[in-house]
Amino acid sequence: MSEARTVEQLATLGERVLADSSHIFEDHDCRRESEELLALSLRVDDPDDLDFGYEPPRAVRERFLSFITRRAGGEPFPLITGRIEFYGLDLKVRPGAFVPRPSSELTVTRALKRLRGRRAPVVVDVCSGAGPIALALGDELPEAEVWGTDISDEGLAQARANARSLAIGNVTFKNGDMYGSLPDRLRAGVDVITGHVPYVPFDEIGDLPAEVREHEPVYTLSDETDDGLTLMRRAIEEAPEWLKPGGWLLLEVSDDLTGKLRRMCRSAGLEDKGAITDADELSMLVEARKPRSSPTRSR
Repeated sequence: MSEARTVEQLATLGERVLADSSHIFEDHDCRRESEELLALSLRVDDPDDLDFGYEPPRAVRERFLSFITRRAGGEPFPLITGRIEFYGLDLKVRPGAFVPRPSSELTVTRALKRLRGRRAPVVVDVCSGAGPIALALGDELPEAEVWGTDISDEGLAQARANARSLAIGNVTFKNGDMYGSLPDRLRAGVDVITGHVPYVPFDEIGDLPAEVREHEPVYTLSDETDDGLTLMRRAIEEAPEWLKPGGWLLLEVSDDLTGKLRRMCRSAGLEDKGAITDADELSMLVEARKPRSSPTRSR
């Protein structure tokens, strides 16, 4: 087979290599990722502007093949490019925190729906990591007071840096365990709580694709318990203390756990509002609401 030289040949080669990789999720658009890595190699801002008949210099071709090798080996795409677009925001990312994923955009969309019509709402994002959900909500709702909490100094450093560079000034990131770092004045005053809380059982981490298990900090994937749901239970059981009557809890989770989380919500005295997915079925979200008149919590 002749060496790939033109942009078209390189894009096709990269697509084939990524499609054959067993280290990345199968739902990726391999052609688009190949073209984006080509654009990065060529220092072209928009992959749609690539000249597919152009033959790049050897140094550029080698740089592209290096990127493809890293990606096929499981390195998350945003860690190669140093950025990701999330809900219209250009977020800078680096190793050391959970990589933002487009699947979490569903959480933002549903939170905005639940916040519609609320004046100066208060939002809390637990296990915020690098803060994509909190930042997107702060950007979309400049009148809102948004809080993001996490135990990771690195994740919070990335979140704060992106908040500064994007001039999103209504989001506060605090280092703390779940709700522990929130000011007392927020008790019973939060309109929406969101969270992409770790939920993978510790003994199942090895079953995840390399792009997750080898590049994400373990504590962002699992609470290291047998069922992986200790933090989820806390997120649910402590939520009524912070939500105002009629406030919402939105938790991202895998589809096989929605039933368990909905039962937890009911046991915590929340109204179970079901589970929802996006058009691509990339994400599942459990939704629950604090009753406007609080019932006695079930035992």
